[in-house]
Amino acid sequence: MSSKIEPVSPPLHASWTKAALLTAGVIAYQVLVYCMIVDQPDGGIGAGLMVAPLLVVVACVLARSVRGRLMLALLALAAGVGFLLWRTLGASPALLYPVPFLTVYLFLLWLFGRTLKAQRKPLITLLAAHVHGELPADIARYTRQVTWAWCIFFAAMALTSILLFALEPLPVWSVFNNLLNLPLVVAMYLGEYAWRLRRFPEFPHASIATVFRAFRNFDFNRPAAGR
Repeated sequence: MSSKIEPVSPPLHASWTKAALLTAGVIAYQVLVYCMIVDQPDGGIGAGLMVAPLLVVVACVLARSVRGRLMLALLALAAGVGFLLWRTLGASPALLYPVPFLTVYLFLLWLFGRTLKAQRKPLITLLAAHVHGELPADIARYTRQVTWAWCIFFAAMALTSILLFALEPLPVWSVFNNLLNLPLVVAMYLGEYAWRLRRFPEFPHASIATVFRAFRNFDFNRPAAGR
């Protein structure tokens, strides 16, 4: 007598469990950074925690090629020497706090904004076409407007971060950047999604999970010529 073991499909809730765990981890990390900044503003731990994710992303991107690994080594050397000089001069680590956030905000502003040039397809248009295929003219115009909206959002985030750091106490700045930045991004997306459902009720809208997968798998280096 023989038996056959059928492959077991993962439970349907597995992806939601992973998403929930990831969300909980991100929230815990953000709260930890906030606490370290407020409790020990000059200790350097808060600055290190904020810079760490950015360094990991940069390292993963540059480590894919020989030239990238060489650049990564040079950047690491320059960063090490710069940090030692910084500490030797007695500068407060708190001055480094805005750098990671401004780097992310301005990079995203550049990523979206560069596709709004003439003879290029906006980034949201490319993502929508990646999910739906050929887009109707009114949807294509709307996706261009949404790309503009995200550019304005990231510019506003960067400007608000700079103004709060310059004019308000450090805990106020940290609340905005460490506790409110991701909720604001989520609120921006959900608000646009709700407006899109209302404005184009007949269009077959993709689910949020589908949009997330498309964004994750999208090739941001693909040509964007044409309108």
